Amino acid sequence: MNPVPVLMYHHVAADREVTPADFERHLRYFRENGWRTPDLGEFADFLNGERSLPGKNVLLTFDDGYADNWICAAPLLKKYGFRAVVFVTTSRLTDNPPRKTLADGAASPDTLKNERGPDGFLSWREVKIMTESGVFEAGSHTETHNNFDKRAKWADMEGELRRSAAVIDDKTGARPLGVGWPWGYFEPRFLDYAKRAGYKLAFTTRPGANISGKDTFHIRRFKIKTGNLNWLKRRLWLYGGQPALAELYGSLHG
Repeated sequence: MNPVPVLMYHHVAADREVTPADFERHLRYFRENGWRTPDLGEFADFLNGERSLPGKNVLLTFDDGYADNWICAAPLLKKYGFRAVVFVTTSRLTDNPPRKTLADGAASPDTLKNERGPDGFLSWREVKIMTESGVFEAGSHTETHNNFDKRAKWADMEGELRRSAAVIDDKTGARPLGVGWPWGYFEPRFLDYAKRAGYKLAFTTRPGANISGKDTFHIRRFKIKTGNLNWLKRRLWLYGGQPALAELYGSLHG
């Protein structure tokens, strides 16, 4: 079975590295070349060796839960028939009404100016619509994302994981299967916390190949740093079909 590359996006916006036009080119390429996007349950079964995934598979993930994931990314995913995962920092989301999207004629938001403000993140009502439509699954990015400087101590990591899972379950009606570590940072003891909190998957920020039989709590991802389609094609070739080379590359550049 082919490895499953996992892509890590943050923003899809006109003022970012990946614009809506770039993202649409990515999705069009996936569709025209026979790629499919499994859900997290299928992906977990694949890693556990319990399921084979036919054809070419790619997992699309978004970190942090920015508003442009709803405004710009969600309508394009719906248009092309793909799904993605959004790892939300639960304390940052609001209960505001859903905003207009590109499909409704909205403009791409100014993410550089308002990235960390309340309007810069998704609302729970938007997340619920996205998850119920099947366009997105919600995962945890912890409750507070409080490790920005990579030196802060986690006062209660297990509580962070439990509380964020409970909120996601309450707001969306679905218990999250996966956690994406903020900044990719985690300590070995965090993995036991995540398992006890009910997570089945944990996502790192280290690039590499995800093959059947791989540890479900050390999932490799590669960050989408540019909207350039040729750049993406090269990495899909590496992480989706060259596991030994991908592992070497990941150890050097992860």
